[in-house]
Amino acid sequence: MKKGLKITLMVIGGIVLLFCILIGVFVVNDFKTEDKLNQEVEEITNILEATDFDEKKLNDKLNHTVARGDYYKVERAYKNYIRDYMKTLNNIISFYDDLNIDNILSIDNLKKDGKDYVNSRITINNNIDKLNGLKENFDSLKNKDKVLSYLDKNLDSYYVDYYKKIIGEIEQTETEKELSSYLDESSKILDNISKIFVFLSENKDYYEIGEDTLYFKRDDLLKQYNEMIVNITNTKDNVSNT
Repeated sequence: MKKGLKITLMVIGGIVLLFCILIGVFVVNDFKTEDKLNQEVEEITNILEATDFDEKKLNDKLNHTVARGDYYKVERAYKNYIRDYMKTLNNIISFYDDLNIDNILSIDNLKKDGKDYVNSRITINNNIDKLNGLKENFDSLKNKDKVLSYLDKNLDSYYVDYYKKIIGEIEQTETEKELSSYLDESSKILDNISKIFVFLSENKDYYEIGEDTLYFKRDDLLKQYNEMIVNITNTKDNVSNT
């Protein structure tokens, strides 16, 4: 009886020891994986903050993984978030590269499009929709629910907290607030230009298009038109000073 008990205790002790060893191995591996991921995050941060930004280098980082297990899920969430953030910024840059609002109010365009300005109004309204969509996407990227939506909802709270740590503060920086304001002001400019085309089309019988200017037949309409132009110019100046 004593011998059997001794053997049983030895077996149990062996199992416990093996269990402890396995836990120790897992803990050590977790520490190593977390260190790898911390280094990866630091390298990505350095790329993003570098004066000579290297997009290819960033994409190489975002397209491979260094972690395993639950850390892998955290890594993918983090990198997918960074990818979407950069994609939104690139879309904003592309939008402004393609935007040419100075020419749309030129005499040549007014002559070309006719006094109903169908094409001009469609172009402006499409740009307003695009810009508002870009602003909404950009602002959402610092919304807590949006940021956490990249992460597996079934992950343990430890990994959720770790994800928050490597993501950083989930609120807009001063630079991001300035960009958001810039997008907002730009949308106002486009909206005011749209109103000018509506105004011109509604009063098409009361002005003529000259070589380099518009000639209004009524002083009140000329005053309204000039006020609208000044309003756009002032908004542009505010945007330039942002």
